[in-house]
Amino acid sequence: MKKLLLATTLVAGTSVSAMDIGYGLSVGATTDMSYTTGKETWELDVTPKLSMGAYGTTLSAETTVDVLDINNGDIFTGVDWKAEYAWKGLTTYTEVSSDADFEFGDITMGAKLSF
Repeated sequence: MKKLLLATTLVAGTSVSAMDIGYGLSVGATTDMSYTTGKETWELDVTPKLSMGAYGTTLSAETTVDVLDINNGDIFTGVDWKAEYAWKGLTTYTEVSSDADFEFGDITMGAKLSF
């Protein structure tokens, strides 16, 4: 029970922040801490993000860093790239991920409708 309360407290303490630096550029980061009860493992991920937006179009890049595993050498695992265009509740997007050597994977394209 103590572990569950501690995990709940820490997960509730995760944060998201973003800062506009001008000319449509913004920089931010998300932290995510979690505890898995079956495996009894902790995870602490930090995801920095850089995005640029203008006229309904947003281009962004982000990567996830496992802070608790930082001493094992696998700090950088690749970048997730995303392009979006939003217009009147309809958002079209394209996503692609690269690995640590910047070799790209499959491209995902789609549309989201918000109402």
